[in-house]
Amino acid sequence: MVPLQVQLQRVVKSTKDEAMTVKQAAELLKVPEQYIPVLVARADDLKMIGDETIIAKRDKTNGWLIGAMILVLFFAIAVLPGIGGRLFFDLIP
Repeated sequence: MVPLQVQLQRVVKSTKDEAMTVKQAAELLKVPEQYIPVLVARADDLKMIGDETIIAKRDKTNGWLIGAMILVLFFAIAVLPGIGGRLFFDLIP
């Protein structure tokens, strides 16, 4: 049996906009509307906007990915040519 907060997460994330109202969520899970904010508070990936809308939190991996790409680019442009040039000039008498 899957907990209700997990079911709510899956339902919200499966919608087109990754958002739904409290009334829609209560109808889908067949629980009273007053219980939905409690489920949202228990769910890690959901948050309430106002009193009526539930949205899925966005993943923050994009920031880490961009940072890693900048680091690799810096290494490729600044460090590798210096190492290669030093090795090349050490071989010339």
